[in-house]
Amino acid sequence: MTNMYDYINWRGDITFDEVGINEVDSLIFTELSYIPFENVVPGISSEEKITVSEAGKKFFEMHDENISIGAIIPSKEIVGLLKAVKDTPRFKDVRVWGYVNDINIKDECQFSAVCFDIGDKITYVAYRGTDDTIIGWKENFNMAFFTPIPSQKYGAEYLDIVAGRTKGKLLVGGHSKGGNLAVYSSLFASEKTKKRVVFVHSFDGPGFQEDFIKSLDKDPMVSKVTTIVPENSTVGMIFDAVGNLEPIKSSQKGLRQHDAFSWTIMGSHFVSAKLGKAARDFHDLLKKWVEKMTREEKIDFVEALYKIFTVTDATTLTEISADKMKFVVAMLKADDKTKKTIFNGVRNLIKEKYARKPIALKSEENGTESTGITGDDK
Repeated sequence: MTNMYDYINWRGDITFDEVGINEVDSLIFTELSYIPFENVVPGISSEEKITVSEAGKKFFEMHDENISIGAIIPSKEIVGLLKAVKDTPRFKDVRVWGYVNDINIKDECQFSAVCFDIGDKITYVAYRGTDDTIIGWKENFNMAFFTPIPSQKYGAEYLDIVAGRTKGKLLVGGHSKGGNLAVYSSLFASEKTKKRVVFVHSFDGPGFQEDFIKSLDKDPMVSKVTTIVPENSTVGMIFDAVGNLEPIKSSQKGLRQHDAFSWTIMGSHFVSAKLGKAARDFHDLLKKWVEKMTREEKIDFVEALYKIFTVTDATTLTEISADKMKFVVAMLKADDKTKKTIFNGVRNLIKEKYARKPIALKSEENGTESTGITGDDK
């Protein structure tokens, strides 16, 4: 099955001036945002910009190509992607700038983004997904229940800053949590900024709860948003998608489909698919489970999960993975309230799974799924 690497081998010798950006290029930029560009790419407060070629050269002077960038991030593939694009005519002269990587435990915020100038008047704004930090995962838990969270507000501010320092078109995208940030930021940037946004790509990014979706009823930005998900997505099926939902083929199964390097590409596009039953069922289950929780129950459940993750004073998933037994022992020693809260939440989720009735999805004539996935039990 062909993937991003095959696309680069096929299209890498053709510049963006010759053939404009497509959805696969968009995914490549979002995957590059996972690279730890500290001391490589100029920050958002700098006027400096460097090329992808220069960024790649500098990065590999500082880091071994086998560097790990997270316990659950496909480090080898993402670092290999930078190595693959840094010398290709299509990507090497793209200018990189505006790098931000802000982790704030007090505010429970993990935010990272970077910009790519494709020519003089086209800027791609890429939001990074969840990194290796536990606080980043705490923020994911918060996102599942509440809007906005700090990184969403930060994302909208960042997009306005980028707009103030550029001219021309803005393209916005992100993978996983980065996809959610891309959507939220585009919806809540200033009206002046929003008019310059051409498209927003959420690559298997979590959606939003139903009341949030309804509040966007007359926002023209919604028509510019596309959520691209593997056929049996899990992360992208967390709540409802803004805009169009486009399922695509993946060479993997289950949770591994979240890995964008498994997504099947033909030419300059992803191979379309129908949304699988597993993805529909997961969306239905999670939505019903959350709807039955009170605000207090949501807060307690998130705090209990976070408490379990931090029982060993670890700050990253890599640290937990390095000593799994220590984590298990400490988790078993958690206080009774914490264990009871998690037990009750999981029990209710299991009860919902076996009490649930299927919800039918609407479909458009062009074969893509409709905005959101909604319905009533019958």
